[in-house]
Amino acid sequence: MSSTGQTGLGAKLAALIEERLALMAPARRLRLALADDIVTRYAGERPIRVLDAGAGDGLLSLAIAKRHPRWSVLGVDLRADLLDGARARARSRSLHNASFEPADLTEPLPASGFDVVLALECLSEIPDDEQALQMMAAALAPGGLLVVQVPDREWRPLLSGSAATWREQVRQGYSAEQIAAALRRSGLERVDVQPTFRTTAALAQEIRDRIKDSNLAIRAAAFPVLAAAVRLERWGITGGRPNALLAVARRPDGT
Repeated sequence: MSSTGQTGLGAKLAALIEERLALMAPARRLRLALADDIVTRYAGERPIRVLDAGAGDGLLSLAIAKRHPRWSVLGVDLRADLLDGARARARSRSLHNASFEPADLTEPLPASGFDVVLALECLSEIPDDEQALQMMAAALAPGGLLVVQVPDREWRPLLSGSAATWREQVRQGYSAEQIAAALRRSGLERVDVQPTFRTTAALAQEIRDRIKDSNLAIRAAAFPVLAAAVRLERWGITGGRPNALLAVARRPDGT
C-alpha cells in the first residue's frame, strides 16, 4: 500500500475512534442505554418510526438505527453543519433507515405519526420549551411515546472547576414536578419521571470532560473505566443526588 493510502487509512481509523469515544462519553452512553431500553420494550417485535429531536451530530440516531435495522429513524436539528456530518456517517455505514432534516422544534415538525419521539438533553436549551413539547406531542401517533431527559434543577458538579451549567442552556433545569406538569399541559398522559445520572456516571463524565482535549491514546485508555462507571450506574451501584430526570409520557389513543 502506498504511503498516501496508509495515511488515508490511518486518518479514517482515527476518525472512527474519535467518534466512538464521543458516542461513549458517560452521559451520552447512559442516555442512549436508558432510552433504548424504554423504546425497545415499547416496540416489542414490531418496526417503529422514531424521531430524534435535537439530534445534533446524529450519533444517537445512528446508534439506534444500527441496533434496530427494522426501525426508521429521523433526526432533526437546527444546525445544518451537524446534519451534514450525520448524513455522511449514515451513507458511509449504509444505514438506510436513518435520515436527517433541519427543523425548529418550536414549529410544526417535518413529519408526524411517529411511534416514539426522543428529546434527550435538548429541552433546557430551548427558550419556549412548552411550545417545543407541544410540537413533539403533535408529531406522535395516537398512543405514541415521548421520552425526555432534562437536567435536574438542583444538579451541581462534583469536582471543583467542573462546568456548573449545561452546554447552551437557557434554564438551569427542571424539578420532577415541573417536567411532569409541562408534559401534561402538552396533552400527554401516563407521565412517569425517574431520577438518573447520579454520582458514579456524573463523576465519570466530569473526568472525561477534563481529558477530552488530551491525545487519543490517553482518552482511549480511559474508555474502559468510564464505560464501567456507566454499567455500575445502570446496576444501581451509585448514590448522591440525581443530575438528570428521565420522563416518559404517551399521547392518548384516538386523538
